[in-house]
Amino acid sequence: MSTIELTPATPREMTDSSIDLVSTSLKTADASPIILDTTQFIQTKFQPVLVDNEHEPYKSVSGKLIYEKKQKKDTEFPTEKLTRGSIKVGEYMEIQLDTTETYNLFTGLKNLYALHDDIESIPLGSTTFTKVDSSFRQFYNIISSEPSAARLLGQTENFELVKILLQIITQSESLDSLKSSLKELESSNMASLSVAVSVECLERVLELLEANIDNDNEEDWQTIFNENQWILSQLFSCPYTIFEDKAYVGGKGIGNTNGNVCDFIYQNSMTQNIALIEIKTPCTALLGAKYRGTYSLSSDMSGAVNQILNYKDKLTKEYYASCHNSSEHFEVLNPKCFVIIGKTECLDKSQIATFENYRNSLNSVTVVTFDELLQRIKDMLAIFKTDNFEQSSAEDNWEEDFPF
Repeated sequence: MSTIELTPATPREMTDSSIDLVSTSLKTADASPIILDTTQFIQTKFQPVLVDNEHEPYKSVSGKLIYEKKQKKDTEFPTEKLTRGSIKVGEYMEIQLDTTETYNLFTGLKNLYALHDDIESIPLGSTTFTKVDSSFRQFYNIISSEPSAARLLGQTENFELVKILLQIITQSESLDSLKSSLKELESSNMASLSVAVSVECLERVLELLEANIDNDNEEDWQTIFNENQWILSQLFSCPYTIFEDKAYVGGKGIGNTNGNVCDFIYQNSMTQNIALIEIKTPCTALLGAKYRGTYSLSSDMSGAVNQILNYKDKLTKEYYASCHNSSEHFEVLNPKCFVIIGKTECLDKSQIATFENYRNSLNSVTVVTFDELLQRIKDMLAIFKTDNFEQSSAEDNWEEDFPF
C-alpha cells in the first residue's frame, strides 16, 4: 500500500482498496473500522488498532468487536456501551458471527497485517493508504531501481503509457501529493514539463481559434475568450487579468434605460487600472465601399470604435458611483480600449493600407484583428517549440510566467 492523501481525524470505513490511520501515540493508531454486517437497525464491526509491538512484531493488531442496535426513530447508533466489566459473575456475553461476518473480519485483518508489514512505523497524524496491485508494484520497483527502464517512458512509442499515468495522477481527489512530488523535481525537469504543458495548451487553443475563424456568432466568441482568458491578456505589455465580462459601464437614464454593457473589462493586477475590450467577430467587415482612391470604413468598424469610446466616457464620468456599487476595487485612469474585429486576410494591398492608416491614427483605441490574434498564438508556439528554447530552459533554469 502507498500513501495518497490526508484523512479526517476519525478513520473512515475500510474499503477493498484503502485504509485510514489516525495516530494516537508513537506506537499506536486507530485504523478504519471493519464492517462485518450492517442493516438499518443493527451493525456489527471490528474497531482495530494498529500497534508497533516491539516484543512480538507479528502481533500488530488489537481492537474491539462492536455490536450495535438502534430504534427506528434514532439517526445514529447508541454511544452507551457494555464492556467485560459490565458482566456480573455467572453471566456471559455472546456475539454470534455468521460466515459472511467472519470472512469480512478475516479479510480486514489480513489487510491490516499486510499494511503493518509494508510501513516502517506508525505515521503521525492522519494518513490514508491505498492498495496497489502486483503489476503496479513491479512497475514501480523497476522504474525506481533501473534508470534505463525509466528512460523507456521518454520514447515515442511508449507515450500512450505516459498519457495513462498522467490521467491517473491528475484525477486524484487531492492534488497535495502531486504538488509534493513536483517540489522534488529538478529545475531542469520542471522547465521541460512546463514547456510541454504550455505547448499543449497553445496547440489546443490554436486549433480552437482556427476552427472558429469563420464563426460569425459573437456569443460563441464571448464563451471562447471567457474560457481562455489568457488569450486577451496577450494584448497587454503589463500583467492584466479579466475583471468582468458583460459589464455595465454606465449611461442609464432616469428611466433605467440605455445602459452600456462592455464585452470584457481587464484589470492591471499591479495598479488596479482597467482596460475595456469590445469583441466583434472574424466575419465583421473592416472596410466599406471605394471612395476617391481609398476606402470608407464599414459601419461595424466605425461603430465599434465609437462604441468603446462611449463606454470609456461613461465609465470615467460615473466612476465614483460604479466603484461604490462594486464589490471589487478598480481604477479608471485613462483606460486602454481594444476592439477585436474582422480579418486582415480578407483585404488586398490597397485595403490594408487604408485600414492601417486608420487604426494607427487612433490615439485611444487599439484595433486588433482575429487573424492577428491567431498569429500571436502561432508565434508563441513557435518559440516554445524551438530546440534552442527547450535546451536553454533545461540548462539555464529559465523561468517565466506562462500565459495560462
